[in-house]
Amino acid sequence: MVAIVLKYAVRLFFLQLTALCLFACSPSETPLSNRYGDPPATQPRPNILLIVADDLGYSELGAYGSEIDTPAIDSIAETGIRYTSFYAHSNCSPTRAMLFSGVDNHLAGLGAMLLALGPNQEGQPGYEGYLNHRTVSVAKLLQDSGYETYMTGKWHLGETPKTLPAARGFDRYFVQTKGSPPGGHFNLDGVRPGAKGFYFEDGVDRTGMPVADDFFSSNFYTDKLIEYLETGIENDAPFFAYLAFAAPHIPVQAPESHINLYQGRYDEGYDVIRQRRLRELQRLGIISETVSPAHRAPTVTPWDQLTNEEQRTHARRMEVYAGAVDNMDDNIGRLLAHLQDSGQFENTLIIFMSDNGAAGFYGWQSEPLMQRFNAADNSLDNLGRDGSMMFYGPGWASAGSAPFYLFKRHMAEGGIRVPFIVSGPGVEHRGSVSHELLTVRDVAPTLLDIAGTHYPDGSYDGRKILPQTGKSFLTQLAGLQSAIHSETEVFGWELFKRRGVRVGDWKILYAEAPFGEDRWQLYDLSVDPGETRDLSLEEPEKLAQMLAAWNAYAAENNVIISDGPLILP
Repeated sequence: MVAIVLKYAVRLFFLQLTALCLFACSPSETPLSNRYGDPPATQPRPNILLIVADDLGYSELGAYGSEIDTPAIDSIAETGIRYTSFYAHSNCSPTRAMLFSGVDNHLAGLGAMLLALGPNQEGQPGYEGYLNHRTVSVAKLLQDSGYETYMTGKWHLGETPKTLPAARGFDRYFVQTKGSPPGGHFNLDGVRPGAKGFYFEDGVDRTGMPVADDFFSSNFYTDKLIEYLETGIENDAPFFAYLAFAAPHIPVQAPESHINLYQGRYDEGYDVIRQRRLRELQRLGIISETVSPAHRAPTVTPWDQLTNEEQRTHARRMEVYAGAVDNMDDNIGRLLAHLQDSGQFENTLIIFMSDNGAAGFYGWQSEPLMQRFNAADNSLDNLGRDGSMMFYGPGWASAGSAPFYLFKRHMAEGGIRVPFIVSGPGVEHRGSVSHELLTVRDVAPTLLDIAGTHYPDGSYDGRKILPQTGKSFLTQLAGLQSAIHSETEVFGWELFKRRGVRVGDWKILYAEAPFGEDRWQLYDLSVDPGETRDLSLEEPEKLAQMLAAWNAYAAENNVIISDGPLILP
């Protein structure tokens, strides 16, 4: 009951904060930058806060149609812009490589996940398994231009001294190097007692560090970032702060303060929740009222075909997941309150996004995950608590991906289209919804534009570097331009042999059975974002055009399709 009362207090706080920002940061103020990216001489450069959730689905936030209580994130949307067509990648580290480089992941070093590297990909440029030295991190360029730079949370872009955050431009950091918290969200342990190299703070290995009894990763990473911001507040410099939550990534867990907040809320099941979210997405103007939602993923059992015991277990999984998202939002609220109390809020540009779609797998095909699952206490009472190893599964992930098809690890829209919100100084049309297509590669060029600095031309620090291929959308934020990308521009994705390419409203998708048909399928996203109707046989000329676009994308970005086995669901 106390936790529920606190949630209502938090929501009231953010309603007040929203009103304050709308008054203090009205659209009539001087834009953040002119159309050439140079900050006005009379206005200080803004702080930048980049927040990334881990495996959060498209419709898991209140601002994107969810029933989960997310007042802090919703307040960012209410004073900023919600994007409906923002593309990440289908997995964590490829997205993060593009986020920090502005370059396609196949060139930036994460052309494949390290544990799923095919024999023909080993040793190839772009497949190093870390953010490679043919790129320059946006954090490094912001640091060079005078920004204080801090990060806490999931790194997943390297774990050696030459690839940890200090080498990529961060002054202070506390990071988890792996994709998943190896000992869970309640500790800083490795995969076994005494293991090292999983957590680092400013170059010092913190793996196995003793923690408080109430430790939880989202709380800890937020505390650390606030600590770093407090130490730098006396410096006469703007900051770039990167908060990379490890939640709600597997193992799905929630702290005791949040684990029972949603008890009984999901007894109706994922099919009902998905339909309810679809209606809310339509009401919010995020999707059209004429959209046909995607078909049920082939790995999802209809809710009414589950036994009573199975329904209880699945409902509990979603209760825990919602608690983890709720807790993440509370921590974002604490961070925003800190910025407000320290007088930094009004001059801070805030970006919130997820790194890929919802995680709709159980992990049975991964031997290490299976070993952890077998050793865990996954009794109903312990689900989501310390010692559990929980996945929330394809049914809830399909609800979290509404209205799209599939989820993380897939190039279908549910795997790569994610929530993206921008708010703060210089952002016009506050509280609006934009259907402008943007990609994760566009973020780094935009941040450089915001800071009034530029990406190096050809070389940096004595080494040759790749050009950025993302495009700044600063003019779009400032209300000076709507379309950033042309209708003929090619966007491509590939991982685990699964492929997709989009040009204008057209997209082709290649996936193995049962998720696809082991061939290219064609979709018109303007009327069918759920990818429900394959037009490849009806539109052979369009299919041929799209195949040519795929071949061009693959050649330009060094795409090497793995010749190893496909081991992931």
